[in-house]
Amino acid sequence: MEKLIEKFESGATVENGKAADTAAAAPTPPAAAPPPPPPPPPPPPPNTAELQKQSATEGAGAGALFAEINYLGEGGVRSGLKKATRGPVNEDAAAPVPKPAQTPAAVPAAAPTKPAPAAKAPKMELQGKKKWVVEFFEGNNEIILNVNSIKESVYIYSCNKSTIQIKGKCNSIAIDSCKKFNCVFESALSICEVVNSNDIQIQSTGASPAVTVDNCNTLTYYLSAEALADAQIITSKSAAVNLCAPKPDDPDDMFETPIPEQMVTKFKDGQWVTEFVDHSD
Repeated sequence: MEKLIEKFESGATVENGKAADTAAAAPTPPAAAPPPPPPPPPPPPPNTAELQKQSATEGAGAGALFAEINYLGEGGVRSGLKKATRGPVNEDAAAPVPKPAQTPAAVPAAAPTKPAPAAKAPKMELQGKKKWVVEFFEGNNEIILNVNSIKESVYIYSCNKSTIQIKGKCNSIAIDSCKKFNCVFESALSICEVVNSNDIQIQSTGASPAVTVDNCNTLTYYLSAEALADAQIITSKSAAVNLCAPKPDDPDDMFETPIPEQMVTKFKDGQWVTEFVDHSD
């Protein structure tokens, strides 16, 4: 009886006195549809060991770099240098190669200065029996020239810081290229001419109809009462020309008159009119 109960509890059936398997006796159910295919496998995980090795290598490199920077900042630069000691020079050390001596640059030769022209000897002579030539007097205030004929002329050239006195009547007087020169004459029949000269004083004690001044700077002409009667003064390209003459009512008193240097041209009554500028207004 106990065996029968055990078989019953175990699910087995008894058929014809024999235990029969219930599952085998049950009818077979119809076959189900096959399951879908499985999804593709996931990608293989990264190689953890390789990543750890690479990370360790990079970390070690960066750490070494920062360690070296800290080491140099704390005096590591100097610690790596070898201290130099004073002592005898190593005989085996190569001797320094001497530098070739530098040749000083050639100094350009100074341009030769032109020597000052030699002073020429003063001269006063009558040439061709008609022309007196007076030249190259320097610092002589006692030059005296005696004119023999009214046909003789006087030419004075390159006399500086000197004074000449011409005695007698002459035909004409020319003063050329003189500086700080004084000329006193009695009478010049035709003209007294002064050109290319500076700081000149001329004086006539007799008659002198005309005086011309060309390219001169600073000239004073002293006229006598006889020269004042019919004097003509012609100037061109000159400055600071002054005339001194005795006053008509007092011959012993001189008055000075500057010759105008500036001119003004205006259009009047259909034509151009040029006048001297009067600065006294």
